Amino acid sequence: MQNETRHMALTDFELRDGTAEQKRGYGYAAMFNSDSLDLGGFIERIQPGAFTRSLAEAAAGTRNIYALWAHDTSLPLGSTRSGKLALAEDARGLTFDLSVDRFTDQQRSALEDGDLQVSFGFRVREDRWQKRDGDIIVRSLIDVDLSEISLVINPAYPSTEAALRSLDEWRSSQKVAEPFKEGDVSTELVKRYLSFRLGRRGL
Repeated sequence: MQNETRHMALTDFELRDGTAEQKRGYGYAAMFNSDSLDLGGFIERIQPGAFTRSLAEAAAGTRNIYALWAHDTSLPLGSTRSGKLALAEDARGLTFDLSVDRFTDQQRSALEDGDLQVSFGFRVREDRWQKRDGDIIVRSLIDVDLSEISLVINPAYPSTEAALRSLDEWRSSQKVAEPFKEGDVSTELVKRYLSFRLGRRGL
């Protein structure tokens, strides 16, 4: 399994009042049942419950999920183990509750001005591929290992190498012989060959 990242709009974000040390940011880090942008030949949807196992492991202390600045592990903003980051699932998606006491003044200002987006890093445990409306290929994330959420200003294009490999495997599994269509050159050749074989057998 390879790490992947996805970027989202910072949805329903709220910075609650308090002292600089007590302020906390609330919002959604990911939304369920929402189509992503084209990720390179496919779109993606996060299924409700995709983060449930990871959150249970974090609650049990066997997984530590970080909040980072721009995916930089040298700039941790908090973690589930420290209590500075709390994560939960509701009917809409993955919510976060993050202390902002480690933010610089510039970071806090960008957060208050609405200049930030949110991203999350994960590894896929279970996904499902399917075609929808003809040519649209949809990847559904069913169960993922959540490792971090990040606040970013200029997100890079989502890392989809692992997803594209999974897509190639799914496409290979879908390959079946296409039925012959009347009038195809291949169909006519097969007909002639069968006619020749049957004629030689005297049938």
